[in-house]
Amino acid sequence: MIAAAALALCLFQDAPPLPPLPDAPKAAGPVLNADGEPVEPGKLPKSTKPEARAAWEKLVAAGSPAGETRTPVAGFDLSLDLRLRIEENRSNDFENARYAYLAPAYVLFDTGKGRTQLRGPKGDWLIDAKAAEGRTRVKLDVGRENAQDRRQLEDAIDVARLFISVVDARNVRVIRFESRAVPESLLPPLRAEDAKKLTWFELQTPDVRPGAENQAGARILLGLSPDTGLPAMAIADDARAPKRVNPTTTTVDLADWKPLDGWMLPRKILVFLPRIAEQAGPNGATARVADGWRKEPGMDLVVRSGSLKNTLKPEAFDPAAIKVTPPPPDDK
Repeated sequence: MIAAAALALCLFQDAPPLPPLPDAPKAAGPVLNADGEPVEPGKLPKSTKPEARAAWEKLVAAGSPAGETRTPVAGFDLSLDLRLRIEENRSNDFENARYAYLAPAYVLFDTGKGRTQLRGPKGDWLIDAKAAEGRTRVKLDVGRENAQDRRQLEDAIDVARLFISVVDARNVRVIRFESRAVPESLLPPLRAEDAKKLTWFELQTPDVRPGAENQAGARILLGLSPDTGLPAMAIADDARAPKRVNPTTTTVDLADWKPLDGWMLPRKILVFLPRIAEQAGPNGATARVADGWRKEPGMDLVVRSGSLKNTLKPEAFDPAAIKVTPPPPDDK
């Protein structure tokens, strides 16, 4: 979710600035599935095994009423209650936060406390009601000082795409979908026992973490409920990453599925993040490595209300459309 650090944690964590993101080259040719054929929305490779095919069809049927034709989910606008654990011993609560997304790459996150980050037709912006006059709207131009903010927006888009892929599975482009054993070595300790009750499959899709330089997209281990067929857990990473807990790995716990605009939506979401350590390299360089999972989830999210009706327009992601409202006097 999803570049797999949890959305809100990434939006508010304090971290040293990173180098600017490089411009990606243009994609060459179509994305191919496991059979070497171009991927199509909702179409499994012909080589998909019967057990996996049956599970996929159950997942699609559980997410939306059978036989009903509907426009694919291309965005959402959600009101959330959010608890962030910035560090393992420190948390922040954000009531009535807003998370909005419009495919393919517009995103907005409002803490409800006077701070908004967005990517829209006019680029990347930070809107901070607490900032000094003349600095409430800041364009996140290319440069080292804004690299972290731009990466946070990339992460927010990754999470949005993962979210849509589990809500609207029938429109996901599938490179491969295969049965897997319980991924015990990849599980956060708090979810290890629950994971054993699920049926596991590996989904590879270009719709999460797409990019001209990464046609492989994401590798998502889905733990499906044997009763409902809906995802109860997802472990996401770059499809090219080693099959272990990496700095880019995210585990998402999905619960309390309820209808919203004709789709099934998880109302309670926990996001587990790896514990990151710095490892010394040659010539004084350092690298980020994963040292297992944090003990507690980095994000505890409850969806209060929202819409999946694709009513958002690009203009909603224009910084001029965001009302700058000072936070309440007692906000800290």
